[in-house]
Amino acid sequence: MDRKPSTARTQATRARIIATAEQLFAERGVDSVSLNEITRAAEQKNRNAVHYHFGNKEALLAAVFEKHWQPISQQRQQMIADLALQSSVSLEDVANTLVQPVAARFEDPDGGLSYIKISAQLAASNILQFMVRNDSNAPAYGTDMKPLWEPFLQPLPPAVQTQRLSLAVGMLFHGLADHAILRESGAADLANTSFFVSNLVDSICAVISAPVSAATRATLGA
Repeated sequence: MDRKPSTARTQATRARIIATAEQLFAERGVDSVSLNEITRAAEQKNRNAVHYHFGNKEALLAAVFEKHWQPISQQRQQMIADLALQSSVSLEDVANTLVQPVAARFEDPDGGLSYIKISAQLAASNILQFMVRNDSNAPAYGTDMKPLWEPFLQPLPPAVQTQRLSLAVGMLFHGLADHAILRESGAADLANTSFFVSNLVDSICAVISAPVSAATRATLGA
């Protein structure tokens, strides 16, 4: 018996549910959307469709992330490979490697803006865990880019290093989410994505390279 049509229908149903979920998560927040709402919005006759295809909300959210993380990871790995061929790597090069693959989601009509907004939510709720996860379902900024950051972080105390990277990831997603709103409003120069991304890279470089103040060192000593 040929099961290809069934497989195609299954894939189409999963894609529809993922697209619906990412839109609702982005608009209202991950915690505010129920699986039943997603099922209805995705126009699924089977009330258990989301449970059947994904099991629970966490698995569905993971599927949303995997959908977008794959092209982000591919672009970032290519950028990392290109940097390996350079005789020297600047902090700006590293910051671009963090920012550019995610900013490219602006040009993805299949849920790119929703992904950015959802990521900002998760970065706000648990930014450290969000940063260091290392699986196929979430960005692993603390692992896949660690060798690139290390030369610029080494002069800093370990606790400062961790927080600086957390701030960089937070700036990335919150900045892009805010910019998405400006793009929708068409607010003159502030809606210029090339300008925003370049300024975001500059800002992340400033966060990473800022000297540690005497006051901060004193709190570490205490």
